[in-house]
This record gives sequence, C-alpha cells and structure tokens, in this order.
Amino acid sequence: MSASAENPKVENTDQLGSTRVVAIAVDGSKYSEYAFNWAVANIIRPKTDQIILLNCRPLVTVRGSGKIDETNTNESAELLRSFSNKIPASKYNVRAIALCGDPRSEIPVKVEELNADMLVVGSRGLGGVKKVLMGSVSDYLVRHLKIPVVIPRADSE
Repeated sequence: MSASAENPKVENTDQLGSTRVVAIAVDGSKYSEYAFNWAVANIIRPKTDQIILLNCRPLVTVRGSGKIDETNTNESAELLRSFSNKIPASKYNVRAIALCGDPRSEIPVKVEELNADMLVVGSRGLGGVKKVLMGSVSDYLVRHLKIPVVIPRADSE
C-alpha cells in the first residue's frame, strides 16, 4: 500500500476565510463581561467573523412608564456602545442590537433571524435551588436553541 493510500489527504472543511455570525448576549453583569472577553480572545476570528452584540432590556408595561422605557432604551444603547468600543473597529466587524422583552423569547427569535452560527452568553452562577426558583436564561437558551450556545465560566465560579 502506498503512503498516500495509508494517509489520505483530509481537506480542512473549516474555511478560515468564511464569515461566521457570532452572537454575544451582554447585560452589564460581570458574567457577561467575562463571556464577551472570553469570546473575543478564544472564538472570534478578526476581520472575517461578524460579531452581533445583543442586549435585552425589560419590557415595562406600567401606566405612565414612558420615562422608564426611555431610560432603559438609553441604558441599553450605552451598554452596547461600551462593549463595541472595547474592540477596535479596524479589526472587528461589530453590530449591536437592542431587544426589548423576555430574553428567553427575544434572543432565540433574533439569533434565528440573523442566522447566527453560535451564541455566547454569560452565566450568573446560580446554585441548584435558585436556578429552579428563578430560572436561568442561559440554561433555557441551551435547551431551546438549534445552534451551539457557549457559556464561558471564570475559574472562580
């Protein structure tokens, strides 16, 4: 048997030049900050990947809540701007999207609409009882999204 028959050439199917859409959910917590930094350092391919920053603010439905909603909208925009400014625009293709409502319903709809290849999200590190009582957005997303959901955890968690 020839050497080429024993070790057939395997082509790399991961085309490094192809664009991936990587969604990163941010909420201003130290956990989302860690997830964002981890994704930029370990997953994102500069110049080829499209980074989509997602922030989901609560929907306020109380009568006369216009001022509260305006404040939430401004805070969401500022949060997305601060994350965008952490990485140089000359190296990264970044888009920021503010969502409004329950992140369990809004994030899945948006990542599907964007044809995202993966979602990176932080974890609050809730224990078993708190997780059962309060629910976990990251757990919900892992169970319900059809794309990979990456939940980086700091060593101290």
